[in-house]
Amino acid sequence: MSDTATFVDDRPALDRRSYLKVAAGAAVLSAVGVGSAAAEEDYDVIEVSAGDTYTVQLGDGDTLENTLIDISADGAQYQITATGSDWQIRNVGVSGVWDGHEKAEPISVSVPDAGSSARIENLYLGDGAHDDTYPGATGIFVSPGHAGVLEIDRVNIQGYPDNAIYGSGPGNPSNHSTQGAGGEVHITNSFAADCRAGGFRIGTNGSYAENCVAVGCDRNFWGFYEETEVIDCDFSDAEMGDIGTGDGHWGENASVVVTDTRFETTVEHSGSVVGESADDVDRSEPEDVDGVPLTAEEAAAGTASDPTDSDDDGDQSDQEEPADEGETPDDSDDQTDDEADERDDESDETAPDDDGEREGRMNFQTILRVLFS
Repeated sequence: MSDTATFVDDRPALDRRSYLKVAAGAAVLSAVGVGSAAAEEDYDVIEVSAGDTYTVQLGDGDTLENTLIDISADGAQYQITATGSDWQIRNVGVSGVWDGHEKAEPISVSVPDAGSSARIENLYLGDGAHDDTYPGATGIFVSPGHAGVLEIDRVNIQGYPDNAIYGSGPGNPSNHSTQGAGGEVHITNSFAADCRAGGFRIGTNGSYAENCVAVGCDRNFWGFYEETEVIDCDFSDAEMGDIGTGDGHWGENASVVVTDTRFETTVEHSGSVVGESADDVDRSEPEDVDGVPLTAEEAAAGTASDPTDSDDDGDQSDQEEPADEGETPDDSDDQTDDEADERDDESDETAPDDDGEREGRMNFQTILRVLFS
């Protein structure tokens, strides 16, 4: 028997709350009153056993919310795959360091319908990975088949070896082994630090980062293809350049238009940065971005302030979509076409079936009684 077990959690949203389909062997604990972070909102705790993988699959209209995933055990991992329209991932925190060394996309998302959207908000991936060498795990992977709009708001991603947000695949050109579908990625009110390859990496017209901070990544912002924008952001201490354009492999020109943004350096593999730094870098910590969760518990509880509650930044729209990606980085990124194709295959997982949805409607307290009676 294999030492690795996979647990599938199908969680349709019901009245703005999610209920669990619990697989045997995954410890699920009610987290009401866990520390100060849970004072306003309760959340579910998934304790992944050593060597196991906790798996969630989302399809049209599904929601994963108010969940803390604990991967502190040796070899414990998670796989969240969202493919479809109008799905949401919100108030989710991952506690524990990702200790795998192989290439992985623990969160792989896409919106294949060009007229649809999906959303990720209030997500904590700040504990990072042990291995900081490329290639390895990616924070959020947007697959090349993404055709709609994906909104990513208030995420904290640190210490990942293969980009914090790898969202450039939808811009893959026609001569790429996996052509992109052209979907937009909107990143707002977010923080990235110490990630290899790139922090916020996007590559389609209409994609942008706004009110974000990135520190110490190879390229804090990377406009890989086409024309992308950065608005009111702070980027500093990059290993290669705070703002990067294009790549040395595909040779596609790319431009990054900067507005009211503070940065120190640029690296132009192909294309150019349009605009100059507005001033000295002002922000460099996750606390400097309103609403960014600082711990996994804070994210799961949903207690971080939402900047749109008092300010309409346009980040709180109900649209967001991911898509399949298989993009190949530049010469300095060391990613091969085969690896890109593997990414695309992994991102094409299906959403939960009707049986999973019916099981998801079980009351959480009933599940607890079944597990512990």
